[in-house]
Amino acid sequence: MIFEEKKITLKDGTEAIFRSPRVEDAEKLLDYLRAVSTDTDFLMRCEKDPHYPSVDDEKTWIDKHISSEDDILINCVINGAIVGNCNINFGKSYRTSHIGTIGIAVRKEYWGLGIGTVMFTELEKIARAKKGVLQMELTCFADNARAQALYKKMGFKVDYVRHDALRRADGALTDEYGMIKKL
Repeated sequence: MIFEEKKITLKDGTEAIFRSPRVEDAEKLLDYLRAVSTDTDFLMRCEKDPHYPSVDDEKTWIDKHISSEDDILINCVINGAIVGNCNINFGKSYRTSHIGTIGIAVRKEYWGLGIGTVMFTELEKIARAKKGVLQMELTCFADNARAQALYKKMGFKVDYVRHDALRRADGALTDEYGMIKKL
């Protein structure tokens, strides 16, 4: 699904463009993914992961999202650089078609500017417009207080805990929260 491009002025006055990725963004998106995974230890991908997609893999992934009738990927672009990214994927079977699953990340140097709030607002609009969707879901590290503050501000509540579900880069295990927002 294509996200109609929007220009938003952030809290510090910076102009950001929120848009669907383009196939020619594949290398920039990979650079962003590598960079954002080193900004924090709270993302599912980390520097110890053995495989990053190739540029061709990324092009395929981008094409899959922009040609999807349901799923959407949104990039936040500032001065030509991808600084944030979010997506919502909808359940494909009858039993899960009421759920939109969210992923989101923003480069650390852009935290606190309102990018996450804009992304969640847009994802919620998309979810509410999709017939039959009743809730949005995400998971996060149980000790990621900063992210949880944003998620709670946006109306998400902790629904469950998976103990020792995530391994940190240093090998330590930590809990994962499943969070839900009813629409």
